[in-house]
Amino acid sequence: MKDKNNICKKIRELRQSMKLTQSQFAELVNLSEDSIGKIERGVTIPNVETLYKIAEGVKIPIENLITSSKKNPAEGLPKTLTDLTTYLKTRPSEDIKLIHELAVKILERKK
Repeated sequence: MKDKNNICKKIRELRQSMKLTQSQFAELVNLSEDSIGKIERGVTIPNVETLYKIAEGVKIPIENLITSSKKNPAEGLPKTLTDLTTYLKTRPSEDIKLIHELAVKILERKK
């Protein structure tokens, strides 16, 4: 079943791009570490509720987990930028605003 493998692979790649262990990812998405391991290995097919928990936990649309997009929106961007974006999706909005303000101040200082 190709779709199952794609979903499982996407979940594993998502976790790895966030530089999280299975344990950390499981805590973030409110699932057990064992469940994450089984999903990533393709032993368990995640149901809609599980996909929703994952999407909600990492603050992405559930569609990102279930659709096969041939076009990668991050394609062409430096890996550090895509890694930062992925990480920021897990942070509260106050942290994101603070990081944005700091980045703007640093970059304006260099002009």
